[in-house]
Amino acid sequence: MSDIIKVLAPLIEQINKTLAELIDSDAEIVARISDYSFMGGGKRLRPLLFCLITSALGHPLTPSNLATGVAFEFLHLASLLHDDIVDLAEIRRGRAAAHLTFGVPETVLAGDYLLSKAAALGADTDNIDCVKIMARVVRSLALGELMQLSARRRVNLSEIEYFRIIYRKTAALMEGAAQSATILAGAGERLAAGARCYGRQLGLAFQIVDDILDYQSDQQTFGKPVGHDLDEGKITLPFIRARDSLNPARRARLCALAGEDKISHQNHEEIAALVAEGNGTNLARRTATELTQKARIALNLFPPSIARKQLTDLTLHTVNRSN
Repeated sequence: MSDIIKVLAPLIEQINKTLAELIDSDAEIVARISDYSFMGGGKRLRPLLFCLITSALGHPLTPSNLATGVAFEFLHLASLLHDDIVDLAEIRRGRAAAHLTFGVPETVLAGDYLLSKAAALGADTDNIDCVKIMARVVRSLALGELMQLSARRRVNLSEIEYFRIIYRKTAALMEGAAQSATILAGAGERLAAGARCYGRQLGLAFQIVDDILDYQSDQQTFGKPVGHDLDEGKITLPFIRARDSLNPARRARLCALAGEDKISHQNHEEIAALVAEGNGTNLARRTATELTQKARIALNLFPPSIARKQLTDLTLHTVNRSN
C-alpha cells in the first residue's frame, strides 16, 4: 500500500460506509451482489477524486456531497458487472466474477439497478449539469465497450483508436466525477476545466498502467488473470508500442500470435517476450508518466491545500502502482 493510500484510508473508509448504507437499503439480491463486488477490493478512485476536489475548492464534504461522489462508484461497478459478462471474465479482484457466483440474469439486473441508483443520486443534487454529466458518462461507458468489442483481435489497431476506447471506458468516468465536484462547489469554468483535465489525464494513465500490469504482474497481486487482455482479444498500448518498434519479421510474428482465436500458454510467453523486445511496456509507462505530469499541471489552477497535495500524490501512486 502506498503512502497516499494510507493517508487517505479514513476517507476511503467513509466512502465504503456510505456505499454500504446506500446499498443495504435496497433489494436484498442487489445488496448481496454489490457487497460481494465492493468487498473484493477497489481503489474508490472516482469518489476519491470527487471528495478531494471538493475539499481542494474549500467546499465542505457534506453527506449529500459524499453520496454524489459515491454515485460515480455505482456507475463504475455497474460497468464492471456488465463488462465481465460481455467479456466472459472469470476473475474480478481476485475472486470469481459476480455473474459466475450469482448468475447472469441477476448480475445484469443488479448492474441496471446500480445505474438507476446513480441516476437517482444525481437527481438528488437538483443540479441539471450534474445529471447531464452522469448521462454522458453512461453513454460513454456503453460506447467504449461497443468500440472495444469491434476492435477485438484487430492487431493493427491504431494508437488513436486505443485512446478513444480507454477514454470512454475509464477516463470519462474520472473526468465526470472531477467536474461534478466543481459544479456542486460553485467553482467557475476555469477551475472546472482544470478538474476535467486532471480527471481525464489521470484516467488515461490509470488504464495504461492497468494494461501494462496485464503483461508484467501476477494474478495474486493484480487481482485478475495476467494475460487475460490477450485472451479477450484486447489490443493495448504495450502491444501497439512494441508492434510499431519491432522489425517487420518480428512484428509479423507478434501480430500472428495475437490474432489467434485461442492463445496457448507457450504463445502467451512468446508474445510477452516480443512485447519486451519491442520495449512496449517501458514506452507505454513513459506515456502514462507524461499524462500524470499533465494532470499535476492542471492542479496548479487550484489554490494550495492539503487536498491538492493529495491529488498530486494520487498521480504518483497511479503510475507506480502494482495492482
